[in-house]
Amino acid sequence: MVSVPHAPVRVLIASRSPAWSAGIAAFLSVPPLEPEVAHTVDAALSRMDVAPHDLVVVDRRLADAPGTELAAELRRRHPDARMLFAVEDDSAEAQLEALAAGAGGCLIPTWTREAVLEAAEDALRGVGRFDLEALRPLADLARRTGPREVLLTEQERVVLRLMRQQLTYKEIAQRLGVSWHTVRTHAQSILRKFAVHSRRDLEAWDARMGDRPAPAPAVR
Repeated sequence: MVSVPHAPVRVLIASRSPAWSAGIAAFLSVPPLEPEVAHTVDAALSRMDVAPHDLVVVDRRLADAPGTELAAELRRRHPDARMLFAVEDDSAEAQLEALAAGAGGCLIPTWTREAVLEAAEDALRGVGRFDLEALRPLADLARRTGPREVLLTEQERVVLRLMRQQLTYKEIAQRLGVSWHTVRTHAQSILRKFAVHSRRDLEAWDARMGDRPAPAPAVR
């Protein structure tokens, strides 16, 4: 049994995947935990507004938007709610992704039921499950560039710099000597990591953060 401050403990699992969310719900179906599932940002927020949950497990993708969008709204509307954010692994980059989303801990798909329950208990107690020593170099970089940019691959950073110079995907492809489809794949990944849906949204995000386009690197 999970030791938590009070019972029952309402847990909301937000994911686009019925199989994944049902599996996590089964893992967390241990009294006093009472899990339920939502597949869209709107559904999750509606349930939180009607009856705030003690813990929200946020997948990286919901049916209508990235999980980071839900996480941002949760921080705004329900700042006291505890949150776990699903990541791909326990790397420093993945942990930083969870921190940037405002989560109190990570949830990794390969974990056993016991590990998931322990993460839920820690989150409910306000105990973060992060490797602070591993995060320190990335945290220093995040202060200079912004946490989302730390999560980009080197190739995505190059594409982002060119996108910020208002180049089209075709022009970027010609500059880098790759296909248009490759550039589009990188661009879609960049937009997802910034939790925006279009280049116009990305430009608005840059304006809010005061970012300025960086010079394009020399391409050999």
